[in-house]
Amino acid sequence: MAGHEGFGPGVHWNKLSKSDCERLARDTDIPQWLRVYFAAHWRLNQIAHAEFGPEELAELLAGTAGKPLSKSGLSNAIRTAKEKGLLMEDSSARCLTLPRHHATTGKGSASCREHGIRNRYQAA
Repeated sequence: MAGHEGFGPGVHWNKLSKSDCERLARDTDIPQWLRVYFAAHWRLNQIAHAEFGPEELAELLAGTAGKPLSKSGLSNAIRTAKEKGLLMEDSSARCLTLPRHHATTGKGSASCREHGIRNRYQAA
């Protein structure tokens, strides 16, 4: 079946623009927990992980004055996204993980430094 992603019969999928996800992650008019979700889609790799450098996610979620989101603010945004079922429980400020039924991509790495997952597809 053309376009079948292997997620089950009757499951319909949409595609998201990574550039739009980045724009929405930076949009200060959107609630922080939803901005975190868009940030995860923007950085999504082949194993549904989205890695960020130290302080990078807090800087991405800066408010209108450009001040990075506080540690507690970032923790609350991630916690709320988890409670809403948008992120997996192992998500943190260094790596947001999406449920596999939310998204998939063939782009990016198949590894995660934060969770110790090595790229099994990498040539030796």
